[in-house]
Amino acid sequence: MATKEVVFSDRIVGLSLHNGLVRVDLATFGGQAKNKDGKEGVRMDITHQLVMPLDAFVAGVSAQQKLVQEVVSRQQQLAAQAKSAEATAEAAKA
Repeated sequence: MATKEVVFSDRIVGLSLHNGLVRVDLATFGGQAKNKDGKEGVRMDITHQLVMPLDAFVAGVSAQQKLVQEVVSRQQQLAAQAKSAEATAEAAKA
């Protein structure tokens, strides 16, 4: 049985395509740093690179888009429920 490695990432900091393989650079926050203009910013340390075939990457993007749609839908439902509960409470006061 294969073992599963869990990788945490704060951000995707790079994407590239080479010979049909997508390379995704994953990074974590590495502390405070100054940018080229001398302004305070956050340093990102690249910790891992995910390499996958283009078709698998496209399928993954599709799955992520579906998840985002589900999250938005849930948030809209919760907002509607909260608004309804608020209206019911106001009506009860009157």
